[in-house]
Amino acid sequence: MRLCLFTFFSVFFLLQCQRPQPEKGVPFLAHNPTVDGLLDEHLQSLPLQNFPNIWQFDNPVTDTVPVHYRMAYTPTHLYLYIEAASPSINYRNRGFINGDGFKLLLGLPQPDGQTDEYYDLVFSASKDSTYWARKRVWEHNHDQGFNRPLSNKSLFRETAANGVSGFEALIAWSDIPPYHPWFTKNMGYNLYFAKAIGDTITNGYAAVPDEGIWDEELPKRSYAALPFQQPKPTEQSVFLLQPEQRHIDYQSALKVKGVSLFIPTGEQAVEIAILKGIDTIVWQGQFALPYGKKLREAVFALPTEALSPGVYELVLAPTETASDTLSFVIFPPMDFRKIQAEIQQNQHGLPKGTISTLLFKLAEIERQRTALKPYQTGEDLYAYIIEFEQDYEAFRSGRDPYDHLQGPYRRAFQSKQDGSYQPYSIKLPATYDPQKQYPLLVFLHGSGQDDRGALDLARSNGQFIEVAPFGRDRYYCFSSDSAQTDIQEAIEDVVQHFAVDREQIIISGFSMGGYGALRTFYEQPDLYKGVAVFAGHPHLASDWLEGEHPDFLKGEYAKVLSQMPVFIYHGQEDGSLPVDKIQDLLPVLQEVGADLEVHIVPDKAHEYPDEATQQAYAEWLGRLLTD
Repeated sequence: MRLCLFTFFSVFFLLQCQRPQPEKGVPFLAHNPTVDGLLDEHLQSLPLQNFPNIWQFDNPVTDTVPVHYRMAYTPTHLYLYIEAASPSINYRNRGFINGDGFKLLLGLPQPDGQTDEYYDLVFSASKDSTYWARKRVWEHNHDQGFNRPLSNKSLFRETAANGVSGFEALIAWSDIPPYHPWFTKNMGYNLYFAKAIGDTITNGYAAVPDEGIWDEELPKRSYAALPFQQPKPTEQSVFLLQPEQRHIDYQSALKVKGVSLFIPTGEQAVEIAILKGIDTIVWQGQFALPYGKKLREAVFALPTEALSPGVYELVLAPTETASDTLSFVIFPPMDFRKIQAEIQQNQHGLPKGTISTLLFKLAEIERQRTALKPYQTGEDLYAYIIEFEQDYEAFRSGRDPYDHLQGPYRRAFQSKQDGSYQPYSIKLPATYDPQKQYPLLVFLHGSGQDDRGALDLARSNGQFIEVAPFGRDRYYCFSSDSAQTDIQEAIEDVVQHFAVDREQIIISGFSMGGYGALRTFYEQPDLYKGVAVFAGHPHLASDWLEGEHPDFLKGEYAKVLSQMPVFIYHGQEDGSLPVDKIQDLLPVLQEVGADLEVHIVPDKAHEYPDEATQQAYAEWLGRLLTD
């Protein structure tokens, strides 16, 4: 879901703009503070930072709540404390943007003053400690597919006491590699705090003005420099380790950098081991490390040339304070051109869809391998390579690696637009029989996402072949010509290779895909037997994009849905695509004679349906099949 959709962002008042910089750098702490939402007494001396940029958006003008923050760091964590002059905490869905909560961007500086190498971390106040958006990596290097929770080593608490609200976070450096002030000499940051007021108002506070706070389409982010103070001597000895590159080619040496801070002077032998799996040591050795009262650095080359391809762990012999276990990957050798030629030759005459899928996967591996940053392990890519190698070996032996797969899994077709291989995800019914025919459910993904994972949840009543097109359209409402063609070509590919009843095709989608479902039906109304809109929007493309796009609040566009079964679900508390937009659509659809089934569910936000709505949806689909 694209964050810039919140209606109160459409007009804003920027009260002040400048780029702050903590004086003399972020202070060093020898020990991690207690995290309870309250500022420890000994941390009162940390420099107080104000937010120079305040937005009131198109909300009613209110008195802004004074907010400030403090930062510090330890050998293992980044510390952040935000305090708002508010006696209570407001708990909302996605508090990091709706309030109360915050976003922290940490990035690598680039010459143009913006960066596309960053972590965007989000924190939301919640009464539920397991709430999915409580502490999370929202985005990494403009890749929303990286979205994942922070580990238990990162802590977050909020507390209202003594007339103020405190938001306290301790973020493990190990959760955000390669970021650590002793290894990453230049670092940038932005901090955005969202404060909820009453039931509907949200004010925003930022260290740096950046539209990317709300607009996830923007590939680069603004930041301010974030210098760090040098550490002071501590009571503990400290040794941290970081590979200079966390993925290497087969038969290559791994270089690692060690940083030490010890009170004595001289040298100390440091033991390093390489593990394969949990406890299998494949190599271990000692290195002499200089140490003293100031930071010392040393670079080691580990003899990894003899190790086979795989995922490994670097482990340090115990020190009083040491790095976490660090993973790295050795990639297998691949002759991309030779493999591509053999697949194209297809000497066993396997189906065209299988060949397209293999060629897509091969091209995707080469693309990802080239794009991989030195600090990225590539563990996901390594797993993808192993999966491909298994498929490739089946192909070479004359077996179709995708035959009898129920899914969800990813296939591909060769686009008639430009010859590229385009993916889609597919899931077959548990009782799939190629001698029968099955209805087809087409599901369109939300903004910033793609087809992967779109079919992990139930999208039909189990009787349908389910397909999720990629659509080459992460942000543009499936309104581009290429996206609409991709949807059509994905359907054609499924029909060609699977037992589809062409008279029983349903179009559906979530969020941006909800609008996309309406838009796609508008383009080809004779192809579909029904439309399902989950947390959608009737004129999203008109709000986001330039030019004229279908607005289904207008009868000239809505009339295409006359007599058509339309299922609508929306959460009453949706702060991303407010429910009033879809409620405005209902009388228009009734006027044009659409066959409506509507479920507006209290206490649901911008999320997938509740169990009761899912059951009603399954029954709705069942009725369509009997018509």
